[in-house]
Amino acid sequence: MALDERKAQILKAVVEDYVKTGLPVGSRAVARKYRLGVSPATIRNEMADLEEMGYLDKPHTSSGRIPSDRGYRFYVDELMTDVRLSREESAMIESLFRSKIRDVVSLLKATVKALSEATDYLAFVLGPEYVTTTFEAVYLLPASVGRALLVIVSDVGVVENCIIDVPPMSREEMEYVSNMLRRHLCHVSLDQVHTKAQELLSRETSRYSEVIAQVAEYLMSITEESETEQLFMGGTANLLNQPEFRDVNRVQDLLEAIENGSLIRNIMITQTHTTDPAITIGEENEVEKVKEFSIVYGTFRLGQSAGRIGLLGPKRMNYPRAVAIIRYCEQMLNKYLVR
Repeated sequence: MALDERKAQILKAVVEDYVKTGLPVGSRAVARKYRLGVSPATIRNEMADLEEMGYLDKPHTSSGRIPSDRGYRFYVDELMTDVRLSREESAMIESLFRSKIRDVVSLLKATVKALSEATDYLAFVLGPEYVTTTFEAVYLLPASVGRALLVIVSDVGVVENCIIDVPPMSREEMEYVSNMLRRHLCHVSLDQVHTKAQELLSRETSRYSEVIAQVAEYLMSITEESETEQLFMGGTANLLNQPEFRDVNRVQDLLEAIENGSLIRNIMITQTHTTDPAITIGEENEVEKVKEFSIVYGTFRLGQSAGRIGLLGPKRMNYPRAVAIIRYCEQMLNKYLVR
């Protein structure tokens, strides 16, 4: 049901006042703070109508009203205006990214840090699966007697490394093996690289076969890890600072689910919104444990794969600011990931 201009402005005032204060909003407060040009009595009648229409709720212990899920949705879709981050905020966020451009994992962790520090919400980054990426470089470097550092770099900048045991080898021999590995493994996708390494091992009967076998084993471990997206989270304690969640019993199950990572993955699997950033509010969330929360999330690209960044907080979320921060972090990720 569409709202007339006056009802829409009153709903906007109630949402924004409740976001600021966390307290139910009365007609006198709306009349005093927002100067809508009508009396408190008129505002009170309009608020009663908005409650009857399902846009506002009235807590039992208060004479004021708070937005319902429907009210928040109307606000987000029809009334919310875009905001811009201040220069100081933008500079703070970008400085975190500039200091972490050495690899993808560092960038994703920087994103979580930026999101959690700029808001009072739980921040998360769900990295993409890496199985569609390809290897661009393989290096075998001397570490100590009988040991070498294996370094593998993907086309999206992901760096993997480990120490492996090797027979006594000169630097020239390590370079020879490195070149052999590069010839056979570079530009091969992650889901195929273990097979290619096994094929190379079946043909290689020299003293280097033991080294190749260890490389193949390590590549298998990378492939298995890549089948699950990497999840980074920060700001979990932010939730406990929200008035809605000071009852620890209310959020205990949620916190436990957040800690093992399954909740965020399940949430993202169920989301089908096409807008970016997207917003889900309360009962719109498919996962039962987050029906008292809202989620604002966006998408970034990493090679041929996509990842998600987002904020989880109370329904009384500052949606314009959350959207602005998600957008800016998306821009930073897409800027630095393509370098």
